[in-house]
Amino acid sequence: MIEGCLCMAEVKYLVFLLGNQKYGVRLSVIDGIERTYNVVPVPLGAKHIKGIIHLRDTIVPLFDIKSNFEITEEPDVVDRQLLITETHGIKLGIEVDNVVGIVPVDDTDVKTIPVIVKSDETRYLENVVKITENGKTEIIMSISVDNIMSDRDFENVSDALNEVSSEDE
Repeated sequence: MIEGCLCMAEVKYLVFLLGNQKYGVRLSVIDGIERTYNVVPVPLGAKHIKGIIHLRDTIVPLFDIKSNFEITEEPDVVDRQLLITETHGIKLGIEVDNVVGIVPVDDTDVKTIPVIVKSDETRYLENVVKITENGKTEIIMSISVDNIMSDRDFENVSDALNEVSSEDE
């Protein structure tokens, strides 16, 4: 810290839409954004896994965040995007309706989720974040990719990926 400076730390959030609601995720946990992808459905697969994609020689499960949040599909959204991240040792794609942008946020504008909102069903919520875009201030919920699924679901996905990898050898 610079002596005499009351500098605030800044965190960058990737802001995205699910339906007409904005959410965010810390940019530091996102490895990339993909626009074009071909989803291979996995019948009777792990809960909230829409299918798999083949991304640069890696099989990547596609997490259906909208089904997890119980948000109905918007049929008019044709240009969905994938947020690529890694958590629990698994490369994971998260399908979103649209990436709004990257927003710098002072750490003082990041607050913990109120206790009344916390439950097993909302474990994926990380923080309440105040963002300012184009002079307009609003709050969004930030998502924890580490808690987007239960530990058991992560184990199931990991086991399935290990099975696929061993079949390829």
